[in-house]
Amino acid sequence: MQSEAIVPYVKYDPLQIFYASKTPAALYARQKWLQQAKTKKWKNDFREAVNTLFSGQCANGSWNNSLLLTIHKLFGLHLTIRHQDERIEKGLEWLLSQEVFCKDNKISRAQSEKVSARDLHGLPFSGGCFDHFVKGAVLFLSTIFGQENDSKVIRVYEMLRIIGEKRKGRWCTWSCSGNILRAFVVHPLYRESSIIRMYVKKLGQLQRPDGHWPPQMPFYQTVNALGHLDFIQSDDLLQRSFLTLRAEQNKDGTWGRTQREWNTFLILHAIKRKNYLLSMEEIEHSP
Repeated sequence: MQSEAIVPYVKYDPLQIFYASKTPAALYARQKWLQQAKTKKWKNDFREAVNTLFSGQCANGSWNNSLLLTIHKLFGLHLTIRHQDERIEKGLEWLLSQEVFCKDNKISRAQSEKVSARDLHGLPFSGGCFDHFVKGAVLFLSTIFGQENDSKVIRVYEMLRIIGEKRKGRWCTWSCSGNILRAFVVHPLYRESSIIRMYVKKLGQLQRPDGHWPPQMPFYQTVNALGHLDFIQSDDLLQRSFLTLRAEQNKDGTWGRTQREWNTFLILHAIKRKNYLLSMEEIEHSP
């Protein structure tokens, strides 16, 4: 069951991978794109997933006093229950109190630590410096759960805005910088900031004719992040990337070699937000 919004970009049904899956991303897809929210099966799967996500939460709001696990859990709750409650608020408070988030962005032992792509499966982030990942993830989660005006949140956004402008449109490696981009694109004020326009300009300079970027810039995460912006420049980049989707789609409807469900979710989420980008002439001549 393909919606009209995604048909121009695909050869095979990309929604089939979500039908029987119980991951947070699949539950979102089944609710929003497959209209299963009123079915008994979806309700049961949803209830089970939410109970599992909340399971093990500590009294201080974290899960096992782990930054990575707490970020995973809260993002899963964003894809499922979607709204903040007391338990989510407590988890966010714990994240906002952590030194790696609060401290200034100076070279430190924590900054030299790395987080791998394997650690981030099911999250819209990429491997890189641990402290950049944490800053991006905590800003992202705080903003999507309605705390975008919290003084701690604004302070870190401002710090990163200034650093990004001094570094002419990036914060660290391209992979690390993508994690900061993810936080900026969801904030109603900072998504319109000059640093994001600088970053998008650099993405345009690095984008290849086939719509991809160099390997250190994860394609699926970058496309999904750009899907949250409403600039002419970002739309131009997406338009080039979208034209490659038909040619690169797997026969089971997914994209990528690994993490196919997650890659497909990221692509479809961007397509749903930007389905107007391709003209009929481009659709007719796409692969």
